[in-house]
Amino acid sequence: MFGILKRYILLILVGNLASGVVAQGNEPAHPDTNSKAGIAIILDTTDSNKWRHYYKLANGRVLGEDSIYAFDATYDCESDGKIRFRDTIRDKVGFFDNNGRVVVPAIYNDASRFQNGMAMVIKDAKRVGWDGEDCEKGDCEHWSWKGGSMMLINARNEVLVDQFEMDSYSVVNWYSLQLKDTPGDTSLYSSVKGKNGKWYVFLNYEKEFDKWFREKYLTASTDLQKLREFAHDSLVSSLPESTEWIRMSGDEFIQKCGSRLTARLQPIRDHEIKAFTSLTIYGLNPYIHTGPSFEPFFDGCIPGDAGRYPSFNVTSNFMDKSGRLEYQEEYSFLRTNKGYKLIGVSWRNP
Repeated sequence: MFGILKRYILLILVGNLASGVVAQGNEPAHPDTNSKAGIAIILDTTDSNKWRHYYKLANGRVLGEDSIYAFDATYDCESDGKIRFRDTIRDKVGFFDNNGRVVVPAIYNDASRFQNGMAMVIKDAKRVGWDGEDCEKGDCEHWSWKGGSMMLINARNEVLVDQFEMDSYSVVNWYSLQLKDTPGDTSLYSSVKGKNGKWYVFLNYEKEFDKWFREKYLTASTDLQKLREFAHDSLVSSLPESTEWIRMSGDEFIQKCGSRLTARLQPIRDHEIKAFTSLTIYGLNPYIHTGPSFEPFFDGCIPGDAGRYPSFNVTSNFMDKSGRLEYQEEYSFLRTNKGYKLIGVSWRNP
C-alpha cells in the first residue's frame, strides 16, 4: 500500500551523495562548505551583446569560460570543495577543486556532485531518446543515458565500486555509509560490493521514511500533542479556504487544522483509501520553503540539500463511485536532525 513511486530516471545524476565514512580511508567525515564556496559559476551580463559564463574563485581569478556544468537550467555549485565542469569539445564531465585545479579529468559522460569524498559517475554511455532515436548530437528534447558503466569514485578518481545501479542508490543516505564484510539488513539498508571486497552499506531513505510513516506517524494520528511534535516549526500549505499558500507555525497549524488532519489520516491508517509515499527528488522548493526555519536545510545550492535532508510526499487517492480517480491530497515531510517533520499539506476539500 505504501510502495514507493519510482519517479526518477538514469539521467538524474544531480542527486546529492555523501557519507559519514570518507571514501579514501578511515579519516573522519568533513562537512561541506557550500556556504563559503571558493569557486562558483558566474553568468556575466556586463556586455549586453555577449553574455559570458565562467567559474570564479574566491580570490577573483576567472577560469573555465564556456565550460560550465548546468542541469535543467540550473548551474552547478561547489560541494565538498569541488565543482563539475563540462569539456564542450569532448562532451565529457570532470571536476575543479576550489583552487581551480582539475582534480578529476573530463572523462565521464556525467557525474553527481562530490560530497564527503565520493561521486557517482557514468562512462562510455550513449544519449538515447525516449523513443529510441540517437541523441549523441544533443538535438533531442527528452533523452537518457544508455549503456556504459555506472561507478562510484573517490576524490582521487579511484573507482570504489565498478557496478553501481542508479535506481538502487539514488535514494540512500550516503552519510550513513558503513564498510562491512556482509550486506546490511535489506529492510532498511541498501548494500553494494566494492572493488576492495567490502560491502558498502547505506541506509535507504525511502525504506526509512516508509517505516516511520506507517509505524510512527499514522499510529499517532489521533494524538494532537504527538502530531505537533511531528510538525515542523513552520508549515506552508494549500488549503481549500484559500487560493494562496498559507504559512503557519507548527502550533498554529495544529490548533487550526489538527482535527482535520486527524480525520484525514484515519482512513489512510485503516487502509480505507490508497496512499503512496514518494521521494521529492530535488528536495525543498526554495521559492516556497523560505524563512529562518528552512534555512538550515539549504546548502547554498538550489534546490535544497536533498542529500542530507530529503523531502517526501504522501499522496492519498480519492475515487469516485465508478472507481476512477477523482482527486488527490498531499502531505509533505522533511527529514531533519530531529527526525521527519510535516512541512505542509495540500487539501482539496474542507
